[in-house]
Amino acid sequence: MPVDLAPVKRDADSNTWASNTTLDENSDFYIANRGDNTIVRMRQDGTVVAVRQVRVVPPLRDADARLNGIATSTDGKTIYVTFTGPSQGQGGVLALRAF
Repeated sequence: MPVDLAPVKRDADSNTWASNTTLDENSDFYIANRGDNTIVRMRQDGTVVAVRQVRVVPPLRDADARLNGIATSTDGKTIYVTFTGPSQGQGGVLALRAF
């Protein structure tokens, strides 16, 4: 159940038209999946490069935490994901190493 995507390498050629979601030429992209809390790195041709499972430590139970959004840092070294825990009314942002 994909909920969001973000470029692995953001286009930074022009600050006047490129945004934080603009793919650079030939960049892969990340897909945040809510259903199984995975992040998939995929090429533009649809080839899966890698898959990573996201786990949240207490006080939010893994069974309750669900990925909600994804973004990448300007240097491409960090992935930021938001998550929610509906039954507990909690959530947050995780900074993860890019892959």
